[in-house]
Amino acid sequence: MKMEEMPGMKMDMPGMNMSDSSTLGIVTLNYAMLKSPTKTTLPKNAPVKELHFELTGNMNRYVWSLDNKVVSEADKILIKKGENVRIILYNGSMMRHPMHLHGHDFRVLNGTKDYAPLKNIIDIMPMETDTLEFNANVDGDWFFHCHILYHMMSGMGRVFTYQNQPPNPLIPNPNYAFRKLKADDRRFHFMAENDIATNGNDGEAMYQSTRWSIGTEWRLGYHDMHGYETETHIGRYIGKMQWLMPFVGFDWRYRKMGIDEQEHNLFGQENTKDNRAVVSIGVNYTLPMLVMFQTEIFNDGIVRLQLERKDIPISKRIRASLMYNTDKEYMIDLKYILGKNIGIRTHYDSDMGFGIGATLNY
Repeated sequence: MKMEEMPGMKMDMPGMNMSDSSTLGIVTLNYAMLKSPTKTTLPKNAPVKELHFELTGNMNRYVWSLDNKVVSEADKILIKKGENVRIILYNGSMMRHPMHLHGHDFRVLNGTKDYAPLKNIIDIMPMETDTLEFNANVDGDWFFHCHILYHMMSGMGRVFTYQNQPPNPLIPNPNYAFRKLKADDRRFHFMAENDIATNGNDGEAMYQSTRWSIGTEWRLGYHDMHGYETETHIGRYIGKMQWLMPFVGFDWRYRKMGIDEQEHNLFGQENTKDNRAVVSIGVNYTLPMLVMFQTEIFNDGIVRLQLERKDIPISKRIRASLMYNTDKEYMIDLKYILGKNIGIRTHYDSDMGFGIGATLNY
């Protein structure tokens, strides 16, 4: 490919939202400036198979997909040898995705018509739409995926496979090979945080996959007046952006009445937050500014609503968190990050009071 020297150039490009910008003599390079030195046209009379994909995901959970489906949730895409395959990609996320196709070079439709550049990776910017096309002329199963390793492993990809193709002698068990590929985005990962403070010990542990979440949080006081409590939620993220998670849970706690004693919650129900052993159902929903809104109904009829915002960036190393719920519990904390796995935290909890200590996270 050669780079056309056209500073300040603006072109109409079907299927692409790219434009060059020049400021003080600085030229921003982009795909609109690429042009093949020879014609790259596809066979004229070949049938066309058109596919549309939206690049989707959740930056907070760092989960990525195509059309809200990961590799393990989608079938292989069947293509026929000899047809022209046109792929229209829209990046609905706020992160760039360099999409890579194995086994083929594709034309990037950038307004250069017969001289469209050939590539096998195209870096798609947020809110951008790009159109690619290639001639299906190589038998096999070919992976189409984001070239950022974490995005690919979490499921942003698809497999193109040729209809009625001969078996590949290098893959004696293709079903097993495909299961191994799908295993990547089904993996669970573990994370935990524990705060050892002057007023008690609290923390949380989570075991999550692309869709599922098993989370437990605990608070342990140093005497009966502070008591102990633990909450466990098992849920599944749903929806295009995975902001919604229905869950089932278990809440077990005990504390001697005394600190911030409350007889009723904000709904006028008897407050059982100091002696509770119940199961629940509920939903978590992520509001704007990453505020987590939780609605939970316990088997004894008690309803609890909660608002929480964790990890509020105050500076490069200082983070804050806030929480309030209809049990009339509240918490505020500040954390100073010392390193990847350790920090210093001070907080005030309506049940446990003021504390300061060290935070360990994994």
